[in-house]
Amino acid sequence: MNKIVPALKDRAILAGWIVGLVVVASLIWSLTFSFRLNVLMHAVNRALVAVEDTRRLSEPLPRTFQTRELLGGWYALAGSDSLFFVFAIMRDGILVPYGAEVSAEGHILEMIPLGYHARQLVDRIPQGLIDVYARRIETIFSSGMGVR
Repeated sequence: MNKIVPALKDRAILAGWIVGLVVVASLIWSLTFSFRLNVLMHAVNRALVAVEDTRRLSEPLPRTFQTRELLGGWYALAGSDSLFFVFAIMRDGILVPYGAEVSAEGHILEMIPLGYHARQLVDRIPQGLIDVYARRIETIFSSGMGVR
C-alpha cells in the first residue's frame, strides 16, 4: 500500500502538468485568433504583390464567419463584393498555400497559388484534387457563408 501512494501521486502530478499545458496552449491558440488572421492577411498581400496581382485582402471576416470544416481563413477583398479564402492543399506531405476568390453567389472565380514555391508545385497537383477543394469551399460558402 505504501508503494502505491507515491506512484499514484507521481502520475497525478504528471497528468496535472499535461492538462495544464493543454489548457494553456488552447488559451493561447484561441486568444491569438485575430492576430494570426491579420498576419496571414499581410503575408497573402505580399504574395499577391510579388506576382503583380491587383487584388488585396482588406480585412478578415469576423470570427462567426470563419469555418471549421476546412482549415483556412476568410477575408474581404478590397474594392470587390467577392470573398477570398486562404487555405493549404496537402500534396505528398507538402503544404501548398492557395487562395480562392469566391463570388457573392458562392462560385469560385479563381484559385491562386500563393508564393513562389506554390507556383512551382502547381503542375504537380492533380486537377482532381484542386476540384475537390473547390467543391468543399463552395459547399461551405453555400451552407451559411453567403449571408454577410
